[in-house]
Amino acid sequence: MKIKLPDFRKNYKAILGVMLLAFLLWFMVKMNRTYEYSIDVPIEFANLDQDKIFKYRLDQTARVEFLGKGMDLLRLRFFRIYYQVDLSGAPRYVEFNPPDHLEYVNFPRELAVSVKSILRPRTLVVELDRKMEKKLPVEAGYDIVEPPGKILVKVVSEPESVMVTGPAEMFAKINKIETEKKSFEEPQKPFTEVFKIHESEEYFAEYSPAEVKVTFDLQRLAEKEVLDVPVTVVNKPANFQVIPLPSTANIYVKGGEKILANLSMQDFQIIIDFQKVWSPGIQRVKADLETDANVLHIETRPPVFELIVQKIRSN
Repeated sequence: MKIKLPDFRKNYKAILGVMLLAFLLWFMVKMNRTYEYSIDVPIEFANLDQDKIFKYRLDQTARVEFLGKGMDLLRLRFFRIYYQVDLSGAPRYVEFNPPDHLEYVNFPRELAVSVKSILRPRTLVVELDRKMEKKLPVEAGYDIVEPPGKILVKVVSEPESVMVTGPAEMFAKINKIETEKKSFEEPQKPFTEVFKIHESEEYFAEYSPAEVKVTFDLQRLAEKEVLDVPVTVVNKPANFQVIPLPSTANIYVKGGEKILANLSMQDFQIIIDFQKVWSPGIQRVKADLETDANVLHIETRPPVFELIVQKIRSN
């Protein structure tokens, strides 16, 4: 004897319809009940006096407990909700209790919900300071491994400085702005990289622009010898004749090939400070080598000089 089972394939639409209807009825019953629902909302500040600014960064949220029907609480997730504090005329130190001010919660009033309580924070502290604006130089943060035979001769930020708006206390402690840090492994040619400004971890501040372009001037390492640079003796007594031997010297430099290509004897000064290096019985002295050239290594050849010191006879 064969038992014929119902053919669900023929009736699956009706079965699914009944199941969907049952779910909708259950859902509507649930959504019409009253629930308590807690969410985190941002704390925002309004009407801050133009000459004041936050001293410290405030990235706080408030845990707000709502009371209402399930459907309205569900709709609440699709609206912008925030806790707003009015700071008009506020002193430099403000402390108050958010649970005492449920009216500061902004939410759509057309929803049938109400604020039951503020669960946290129990206390909110805001410190203000005099607002200042100042341009500060940018210092790029980087680690670079130079490839063999090449040298990093210059790092230039564009722009070289950024406008910083922040509390007066901040500017008493800093005189430059740093960027994020990046590492570069043996780059083969000059390159430009975008760096974000590293924001202060302690103070609240705004930066304009918020990022800079940093150019790394990488050049082939080269050597050059600049010939016959005159030796100058300074701070010598008026009644003495001082003659350096030799009176000129060669300068050996090592650095980027483009920089070295434009160097000449006018870019260097060989100076012997007589009062500093000489005393009776001393004849051979070292000289100071001065230059504004951005080079890796520099030395005079010869490294020491002989001083002939003679007293000038008066007639």
